[in-house]
Amino acid sequence: MKNVIIHKIVTFIFTEEQLRGYWNKQKPAVNFDSLTNKQLMKLAEDMLHHSSHSQLEQHILDHGWRTKDEKEGLVLEEDESREDIHVEVVDTSIPGRTSHKLFIDRLTELTCDSCQFSFYLRELHTDGTKLSCPSCGGPVNEK
Repeated sequence: MKNVIIHKIVTFIFTEEQLRGYWNKQKPAVNFDSLTNKQLMKLAEDMLHHSSHSQLEQHILDHGWRTKDEKEGLVLEEDESREDIHVEVVDTSIPGRTSHKLFIDRLTELTCDSCQFSFYLRELHTDGTKLSCPSCGGPVNEK
């Protein structure tokens, strides 16, 4: 059997109310409002790892309820310590810079000219414009 696996970078947004609900379900002794930004990031990652695929759909940017305005505001804290994930706490009630787009070293993003499908290749050593889209077969370009 030949399976095709395409790894795509996805932005997940966990709102304060969703995090509060997840925290309260765990019945902690500590009040949610007393959590630090680092603890909020750890809580969101825990929620990410313990959510089913259908539960995760509600957190995907531009999919379901999550919109771009939910990631715009003052970045209060961020964790760039790992090469495959970038985590931020953003206060959307305070104007500020837009959340970072994750950049992963050693990956090349290619986008189809025909259907706009995006995919990533690791350590591309050939001309990416000679590749075709895995979705529709159309021509692709490096972003």
